[in-house]
Amino acid sequence: MNKIILQAHDLFKNAGFDYAICGGFGLDMFANKELRPHGDFDIVVYREDKHRVLKFLADNDWIVFGRFMEEGRMATLLLFYKVENISDSYLDDCKNFWAVRAECLPNVLEKIDRSPGEVCTYKSRKWLVQDEIEFIEFEFDAKEGDDFVLQNSPKITRSLDNAILYRDGIAYLAPEIILFYKTDRFSNTHPNVKPKTDSDFAAIMPLLPDESKKWLFDAVKKAYPDGQFENGLPKWDK
Repeated sequence: MNKIILQAHDLFKNAGFDYAICGGFGLDMFANKELRPHGDFDIVVYREDKHRVLKFLADNDWIVFGRFMEEGRMATLLLFYKVENISDSYLDDCKNFWAVRAECLPNVLEKIDRSPGEVCTYKSRKWLVQDEIEFIEFEFDAKEGDDFVLQNSPKITRSLDNAILYRDGIAYLAPEIILFYKTDRFSNTHPNVKPKTDSDFAAIMPLLPDESKKWLFDAVKKAYPDGQFENGLPKWDK
């Protein structure tokens, strides 16, 4: 098991909220081997636990950062602002945020000079590969009854039994859900991200059970009814 996964498990196993490893490390857990080097480390948590997560991080000397948006979309350049008050109500609507170990901040984010009065801005150094757990991207998704809810419009769900898997007692998000999230435009157009996206699909698709693959195909078709996604279904079907 990768050292960073074990470090994260030691950190959160008694934190008082459920979580699952996702992103590239989650795919490694499914494949039971390291598929490629990873820069960021992603964890998914239920939205209902968001403020519990924020308090845990603050109590354990982690600094929280939010992502800047451009006209309702992620900024092309990864820019961040420091969250000064974890109780601010605007965090209720945040889909994700970053947490950085205080002592690791210079390694992870580079402060950008801004005009007086502007929000303090940081530029990501996330393309560096982590050897120790220095920063975590938290993703927040909903749980409704026995279903894991990926998105609401259109509604896309997966039963919790199929959505959350385990290896050696550590939870990780099902690979078909991780791949579904990688069909977004950012993952398929950003010059640093797209090669990783392509590599992940090539490595995981042949390993997926037929039922998982069918769910993925159906979810993508539902999410993109006009076919406006970058990774075409035919090249996934391997």
